[in-house]
Amino acid sequence: MARGTTKPLFRRRKYETVVRNWLDLPNDLTLMIFSRLTTFDILTSVQQVCRQWWSICMDPLMWRTINMCDIGMYNSLDYNLWQMCRHAIDRSCGQLEDISIEYFGADYLLKYIIDSQCQLRRLRLVQCFYTIFNEGLCEITQKLPLLEELEITLCKHVTSVALEVIGRGCPLLKSLKFNHNNCCSSKEDAFAIAQNMPNLRHLQLVNSCLDNDGVSAILDGCRFLESLDLRWCDNVNLEGRLRKMCDEQLKDFIELNTPEDFFGYKFGKLCNANWYEDLTFDYRFHKEWFVHDISENES
Repeated sequence: MARGTTKPLFRRRKYETVVRNWLDLPNDLTLMIFSRLTTFDILTSVQQVCRQWWSICMDPLMWRTINMCDIGMYNSLDYNLWQMCRHAIDRSCGQLEDISIEYFGADYLLKYIIDSQCQLRRLRLVQCFYTIFNEGLCEITQKLPLLEELEITLCKHVTSVALEVIGRGCPLLKSLKFNHNNCCSSKEDAFAIAQNMPNLRHLQLVNSCLDNDGVSAILDGCRFLESLDLRWCDNVNLEGRLRKMCDEQLKDFIELNTPEDFFGYKFGKLCNANWYEDLTFDYRFHKEWFVHDISENES
């Protein structure tokens, strides 16, 4: 202790805060991080951060997967999602393998996907209530010989007619999710699946009106089936022979009365689409979906 002082001297250690610069990351790693974001986030914000990120977002490898789901109702009303999706498809330069569309899917958009010369292996159409029809699906699936996974959820105008064509045109199809659709033809849907999709491994039919005959036909026709999801299929009664078939053939069977919060499905049993139907005819594209002019950036 120094002479004449009453308190010991302390030196305060200064800790330096380490600041990481995201721009120093290798482009390959940055691209991998971006691939976990939705297409909407990339087009409306990420690519506008700096020139380096914009350049990465122009790489066709970024657009092998296009995810236009979980955007939110308000964003779906305020942005021209059709135009955004078409632009993302253009950026893929024919390398598109996986696309998910929610709210705004339409037959002409499906045709645009096919015309892009893509190599589609996975297609998800979710909550396209009154804008996806049998005709559009029949036209595109005949040109998707590599398709392995297909989801059609809450698309009211898709019936067994489309399922038959899908089965014939997509011989590699291994996973089908056909949920909350047209209950009036559920029995026909089941027989269309059984007769035309023999290579299925995974099948989800949430809230379908199919009965025991339909389930039996599916199990007989799809001999490679490993998992079956029949949540809220109230017309099915799993007893006797049918229960035995499910137990012996399936590795993963999701029971009829599984709770609504079961992992892997986000729509409730009593989903009512009327509120959305009233809004679809009042789209207001008053927001610019790009701050910068795309044509100027890409010229």
